[in-house]
Amino acid sequence: MESLNREHRQNIERIFEARTGVALRPRAIRRPVRLAVVLAAALVCLLTATAFSAGLFSSLAGDELSLSAAYEGDGLVTIQVENRSDKVLRFQSQLRLMRWSTAEEVEPLSSDISFTGTEFGPHESGTMTIDLSRAYDVAALEEPLTDDHYYFVLTNNNFLFGQDWMCTVFFAEPVQNPAEEPDTTALSQADQALAARVEETLRPYFESDDPGAIQQEYLAACQELLSQLDGQVVYPARPCLSINGDIPGVIYDPEVPEELQHSLIMEWWPKVDSYGFPVGAREEDRVISLDVIVPQREDDLETAEGTNLSLLYFVMYDINDIESPQDYAFIHGQLLTFGELEEYKVYEDGQYVCYDVTDLFYTDLRSYVENEVSRRGDIYFDERVWQRIKNIYDAFRDQKVLAEQICYTDLDSLMVRPSA
Repeated sequence: MESLNREHRQNIERIFEARTGVALRPRAIRRPVRLAVVLAAALVCLLTATAFSAGLFSSLAGDELSLSAAYEGDGLVTIQVENRSDKVLRFQSQLRLMRWSTAEEVEPLSSDISFTGTEFGPHESGTMTIDLSRAYDVAALEEPLTDDHYYFVLTNNNFLFGQDWMCTVFFAEPVQNPAEEPDTTALSQADQALAARVEETLRPYFESDDPGAIQQEYLAACQELLSQLDGQVVYPARPCLSINGDIPGVIYDPEVPEELQHSLIMEWWPKVDSYGFPVGAREEDRVISLDVIVPQREDDLETAEGTNLSLLYFVMYDINDIESPQDYAFIHGQLLTFGELEEYKVYEDGQYVCYDVTDLFYTDLRSYVENEVSRRGDIYFDERVWQRIKNIYDAFRDQKVLAEQICYTDLDSLMVRPSA
């Protein structure tokens, strides 16, 4: 706890120094300054800043807005603004113009930018107009970009976190390179070995390229199948176990800073697999999915930014619901007894048992990843990304390591993605 408090204090000091220019810890030999004087000055600055911004519109306080920009020509941009909060939203007359592909700011020729219509009352919509003609080379902005665009960063409080917002703007119709249509191969075609394991009466559903359209029909077929069984079917428990992705000393990707390694993993509790097929036999059935964060652009390789790729699947049951090893579990179109599930068990205590059921969702990691990259079209993939995925996969398929990372959690407070 002492080291944690010290780390928090150091973070606060760094943030204060960056925003106020006051150094709380001397970096070189200088005249001694009473610590009390410095802390008093810090307290005054922080209290002033807090008092100034407490009532301002902020996404950190749950305030929401909608922005939509349209280029009118000659450097004039109109932005449709919808204030969805109970606070007044007042934009400052300043912006940053950014290039999407590089996330770099377009340097203005001057600061002479004209804003009109910058204030919007609670739950009010309207138009803000921005004139860039005297501040930027408009002709250069109107040059068509290839697979790229610009965006504004707007603010109501000096671009502070939670008080700045991005808004896409097109000064010209973008040029798009011809691209192959995303592969929408059905799961049965992508993984024939897995399809062979699916219950025979359910296999036609796994041949669908639009699982969402046949979801209710599929669930009804599952219930029909289970009703004909001579034995008890046990359904998954509401997930309350969590898998800690921060394994001490383990580096998943050496290209990414060590302090961001745990950010390469995301956990959630989906009702469907990556294709959109239900994970269980009922609409409410969920599994625990451990996802890897993969880059969407080559520029993201050394960061923890990107999109998620479902990597490992786990399912948990209440021990009190299982009466016999001959009871049935139904997972991803496949019927197994709990005796057969025993080899997949990774955790058990007096109330719950958890199984690693990844093998019931795909049969070969490399083929699965390459198919997801091709099918989705939003993932940057090369051998470095593959190694990141493989390292995380290997780390959490070690049952001894995995068991040490399992803990109890709260589904409601930690649900980070809505189910499909």
